[in-house]
Amino acid sequence: MDVSGRELNSGMPLGGIGAGAIEFFPDLTIGNVTIMNNWLNPIKVVRGFHVVLLEDEPLFLQLNPGKHVEVKPRYRHVDRINVEAQYPRIRYVFTGLPISEVEFYTPIVKGNVKDSSLPLIVARVRGSGTVAFSFPNIVGSRRWGRVNYSVKGKVNGVLFRNLRSLQSDPAYGEVFIGCEGCSTYSGYPYWIPTVGGMTEDTSVFSRLSKLSDEGRYTIKPYAREEIAGIVWKRVDGEALFFITWFFNSRPHHYPYGHYYENFFNSAVEVAEYALENSEHLRPLDIDIDGWLRDAVLNSLYILSSSTWLTKDGRLAVYESLSIAPLMNTIGSMTWDGLSFALLDLYPELVIKMDELFGFYIRNGEVPHDLGEESIEDPIYGASFMYPWNDLGSTWVLMIYRDYVFTGSIELLRRNFKRMREVIDWLMGKDHDGDCIPDSRGGFDNSYDGTNMYGASSYVASLFLCAIQALLKSAEVLGVKLPGKYVECLRRGRDVLNSLWNGRYFIAWRSRDGSVNESCMNSQVLGQFWCDMLKLPPIVDDDKLKSALRSIYELNHKHSPYCLANSVKPDGTVDLSSGQMRSCWPRVSFTVAAHMVLRGMVNEGLEVAKKEWETIARLDPWNQSSRIDAVEGRNVGLDHYIGSASPYLLYMAMKYVNKAQ
Repeated sequence: MDVSGRELNSGMPLGGIGAGAIEFFPDLTIGNVTIMNNWLNPIKVVRGFHVVLLEDEPLFLQLNPGKHVEVKPRYRHVDRINVEAQYPRIRYVFTGLPISEVEFYTPIVKGNVKDSSLPLIVARVRGSGTVAFSFPNIVGSRRWGRVNYSVKGKVNGVLFRNLRSLQSDPAYGEVFIGCEGCSTYSGYPYWIPTVGGMTEDTSVFSRLSKLSDEGRYTIKPYAREEIAGIVWKRVDGEALFFITWFFNSRPHHYPYGHYYENFFNSAVEVAEYALENSEHLRPLDIDIDGWLRDAVLNSLYILSSSTWLTKDGRLAVYESLSIAPLMNTIGSMTWDGLSFALLDLYPELVIKMDELFGFYIRNGEVPHDLGEESIEDPIYGASFMYPWNDLGSTWVLMIYRDYVFTGSIELLRRNFKRMREVIDWLMGKDHDGDCIPDSRGGFDNSYDGTNMYGASSYVASLFLCAIQALLKSAEVLGVKLPGKYVECLRRGRDVLNSLWNGRYFIAWRSRDGSVNESCMNSQVLGQFWCDMLKLPPIVDDDKLKSALRSIYELNHKHSPYCLANSVKPDGTVDLSSGQMRSCWPRVSFTVAAHMVLRGMVNEGLEVAKKEWETIARLDPWNQSSRIDAVEGRNVGLDHYIGSASPYLLYMAMKYVNKAQ
């Protein structure tokens, strides 16, 4: 994806899974730093980070090196960078310079949790010339106590610490920048006063060869300095530089520790490991090209921006970083959608967390999430006191999916009792005797800003597929179930079919006569799960094809931006609620994947491409939960947990190609 010259609110986040991130912008500046257990309170403004070509007059390889400087000094800097971005790498290409390219990346290695969770960013420099990197000391929540040390060893560099920081401080720890054979300068107080305000001292880059590095520099008591370190090296062909960190604090909001603490004791050790294993510590790659490659890879950005990976190996993902910091939210393809991708990459992490949900099941009710910035305080429906009637079906399908993907019968055996308990609880939410959990208004499912009543096609399809999963699980385990489940499946299918209008399954109908005849894009979401998991169908083939065709003709064609959540029979977008007039990209890509699985390959790709082009235009590394289908703008939660849903389309394309 070409992002040359773009001014984005969010850069590409780089950093291992659960290790926090540093965002890199198209102008080769950084910001929104969250490597210090500060996911919800990022360091937005970062000064003192530079990439410089050391010529007779230093050349800053950045478009705006003084982005956050009050009084800008004279910078000699490049005026054009070609920037190619595919998470987890961003490549800056320079024309007509001895240094042709600087590429930053984080290792994301399929099947290797350790190497995918490193507190590490690699800078690969290509060309011929001497290149310097500077980085500020940001350790500790306050400046006092910050100290820089020069380090000589397998990897030379500058180590940043804070002598006044305590382990209860989220920012207790250290950062390191270096490379093999680097020269170092630890004493760079870059933030200085001048006429008109504060400025940045850039003269140091002209004097590096003449400066004596004393090996230690600290902010003196009562001073308000900002200090940085500099490393530089002659490059002939290619050289690697490393930014590493190690934050082993135990603050009240994150007492869990980091997975990387199991393998390392310092940021320097991480850099040495990166040097020794540089050949296989590579960015994730996938076997697909073009816009879909851009969509799949860049939508995985939340692995860096929004994850915890605790010392004991529990993976949690924020639903949203600023508005809804709930961990591992499920329902309507949130964690349940993301975990398809994660099962393909790191199955053991998904299984552990899906089973943790089971631990919190309360008399058959499945929680909405694992807690608000916690994995120990689940919330039972985000609109309490209304129990949500789609979460239980979702969890049952997640567990059965984990079995299908891993082949672990023991996994199924451990969870079967709870699966049955959940289905029984859902059957108890049927208040009119039709064997479908009733919607009763009150925002009682994942469409938590929309009132639904009676039998909903979205809820019904999920529930019926969940019953199929329970029945198949019983068959695998040799368990004989009472006939009520088969009977409920039969009656429930009759109810779902009663919502059929000849073209699609309408949104909902209540026994009191109220009805919503709109075409929702999630009406056959349950059948998508059944197709992915090779379960018996809950919808007749002809009706499924017609429903998907209607979604294409109505929901897709009547918004120029995305796949509208709900469209009226006449083709106008349903404006009854903010959610109905919006697109949920996580559902849009799921529907596109379903179309591909069901032979509508061109239509599915068309739907997905339009959705991705809108996302890429708006903010590719801060994807919203909702896009307004009428106005084409972000209107939902930031950095959304469902961002990785293009991976479902990638999986569907692989299934189809394999079958051919």
